[in-house]
Amino acid sequence: MTMPLQTKQMTDLLPEEQKCLRYLMEHHPDDAPAFMDQLDQGRRSILHKLASAILRENIDGLYSKAVDLRSGVATPYAQQLERYPLRSDLVYKLVPLEGYAIVFPILNEYSFRRVETCEDLLYVDDHEVKTIQTASELVDRLFQEHDYPNVTRFKEELDNGTANMTLALVRNQVWKKPFDARNTMDVVQKERALNPAFSASLFYEQLVLEGHHLHPGAKTKLGLSYEDVERYAPEYHRPFDVRFVAVKRTHLVSTDATPVLRDDFPGEWEKAQAELHDRGYRAVDYDVLPVHPWQFEHAIPDIYRTEIEADEVILLKEVRLMADATSSFRTVSPHGEDTPVLKLAVNSQMTSTVRSISPQTALNSRVFTEMMERILERDPLPRFVPLNETKGAAFKSSDALKKRNLTMLIRESVDANLEEGEVAVAGMALYATSPMSGKTVLEELVEASGQTPLHFFEQYIRTVLPGYLTLMVKYGVALEGHLQNSVPVFRNGKISRFFFRDWGGSRIYKPRLLKQGIEAAFAEGSVSVTDDVSDMHNKLYYTVFQNHIGEIIRQLADDESVYWELVKKVCEETLDQLEGLEEEVAVDRGFLFQPTVMHKSLTKMRLTDRKEYDYTEVPNPLS
Repeated sequence: MTMPLQTKQMTDLLPEEQKCLRYLMEHHPDDAPAFMDQLDQGRRSILHKLASAILRENIDGLYSKAVDLRSGVATPYAQQLERYPLRSDLVYKLVPLEGYAIVFPILNEYSFRRVETCEDLLYVDDHEVKTIQTASELVDRLFQEHDYPNVTRFKEELDNGTANMTLALVRNQVWKKPFDARNTMDVVQKERALNPAFSASLFYEQLVLEGHHLHPGAKTKLGLSYEDVERYAPEYHRPFDVRFVAVKRTHLVSTDATPVLRDDFPGEWEKAQAELHDRGYRAVDYDVLPVHPWQFEHAIPDIYRTEIEADEVILLKEVRLMADATSSFRTVSPHGEDTPVLKLAVNSQMTSTVRSISPQTALNSRVFTEMMERILERDPLPRFVPLNETKGAAFKSSDALKKRNLTMLIRESVDANLEEGEVAVAGMALYATSPMSGKTVLEELVEASGQTPLHFFEQYIRTVLPGYLTLMVKYGVALEGHLQNSVPVFRNGKISRFFFRDWGGSRIYKPRLLKQGIEAAFAEGSVSVTDDVSDMHNKLYYTVFQNHIGEIIRQLADDESVYWELVKKVCEETLDQLEGLEEEVAVDRGFLFQPTVMHKSLTKMRLTDRKEYDYTEVPNPLS
């Protein structure tokens, strides 16, 4: 009897929400009522990511010109707002616009102008006070196409992400029911006892429900159907088959003269050779690449139609490899003990980027790994551990689409690097809500450690920060150290080591690397290599201090200043220990402790569709 009700309510939904609900009604009708139940929460999740980002980035000066609503203080639209129940424990910022205003309820404000909005955002004019329902509605109220050429597309991204968020909430309600445990550590312990091959690291990778904690496009997956999202996104906990494509060797560039798969995936390599032979091809003329199954079905046949017809690209039918998605949709973890992970191209927009892979990223994989090996031979950082990229390959073409969509790299697995009793937790999972306890995973870890939050945090940053700073100051290597690329490792809740991964977004300030006598032959056109010291600085500061450390402090601290003083102390101690680098230390100390720093403007970049990074100046808590 629920279907007529759902159909009746269709007119109240965004077109993307209607599309998602129709999918459920057709394929999973029992879940359709749950979609309506989770609708408000799904909408709020994306709406508040957007609202917080708009204020943090101060787009069009909206944060600067906002007026705090205070009892007894005359403000625009005060009379209309008297009829609306405002909470005494919140700060309300009213942004005056032409003929109306938007009211942002603020729960808290953190370092780097990290604003946390909550409750109902309000539209108010001379006649009414209304609740803003969705992220795209907020965009409509604040931004116009003549100022921001990507407004229409951005709203599509937000609506898609809103529907995906609601769908994820529906599925999460079902997935978390079977667990009889106090916290995630209990689950890991019980599962390991039942199955020694259980991957705790993958469990945490897939625990991330809301995606990127700062990006309003955190759940955007344009180009994928809702069925595709459920099949391949990590939060749905579903294994799938990686597919394979044979490519004429003359059409391939690789980091290695040996076949791509032969060393790490010998079984799949042999099956591919057999299939090529059985289908009448000279197997020796081809190499074989793993391909994401969505890419295999939806992108490869169209992008490489000419090459397929010419037998330069061959879609293999028999070779498959079971795998799971990690917290990064396109990075998959094949089944098998200590099996390397695969980063695979996916020609779909997720957050703000189409997740194909540049040839430079693929070809630099081994170059970067060899560079890191040389650095760590000189300066061992025993608790700061790279997850090395061992091989990469890409289709050889002058066509931008073709050279980015048959591209892959192989990376060491997390599990292969773990020691007895260690548990690796994907950085994004630290702020995920545990389905067992209702707390964040970070809170669970602090409790398990038996430490105070401050002592836990001190051990964490003493493990993490010296590595990042040493690499930058001495070698000019600014790792992209945000939570998505971070895998802290814990034993009994206390940090034991720290894994860092994914070289593609790093910045290497070449003069410092050359000063240490290290040369690295990065692929031509690599954005990773820079002669501008500010590129290196901004990369490290945004990803490590704002995205990573800032989020952990936000989760743990009653008084942020105490935590940031500790960060500054560890930075100072690390800089003081770097001998013979007086010039570099002076430059970097000046940067780290300056009064303001640049914060990456993710939302403004989507509104303008700028390919270059856009930054907003924010106060620096280390000043």
